[in-house]
Amino acid sequence: MDVSCFGAHGHVPLRVALLPAAVAGILHTAPAGSARTMQLRATARKHRRAHHRAVKAEARDSSRVRR
Repeated sequence: MDVSCFGAHGHVPLRVALLPAAVAGILHTAPAGSARTMQLRATARKHRRAHHRAVKAEARDSSRVRR
């Protein structure tokens, strides 16, 4: 298979050409996937804390009503 990349030309077997392409794809998508995962975790943490605060406030309010 003839390969041309960034001005370099050569002839390599297909599996040898696909290996760097697969590695480059992984290196390209991994940071974006990690960043999105961190965003989702931060949002989930924020919502979980807000829910916990709301439950505590509701429990506090209901205990005041019982008195």
